[in-house]
Amino acid sequence: IYNRASAWPRLYRANRDLIKDPNLIYPGWVLKVPHGLDRTYTVIPGDCLWKIAGFYWIYNNPREWTRIYNANKDKIKDPDLIYPDQVLDIPRD
Repeated sequence: IYNRASAWPRLYRANRDLIKDPNLIYPGWVLKVPHGLDRTYTVIPGDCLWKIAGFYWIYNNPREWTRIYNANKDKIKDPDLIYPDQVLDIPRD
């Protein structure tokens, strides 16, 4: 759906009313497909969410860091702690 396995939690959250076990779906089910997560960013040493959001190809505005945090709460427990090689979803909308 998003061309990557790491997007499954978002698909699961959008369909919790139907999917009780995320490891089991049935043919014929009609799933809601949320939009907006169609790019990623791989963290490098020295990065922080503020810096990533400020890149011109991301949001060109460091104050938008919360968009990245909110889209990755399943991966980021503390927004001040991200790690090299961590792959973050970058929402477009």
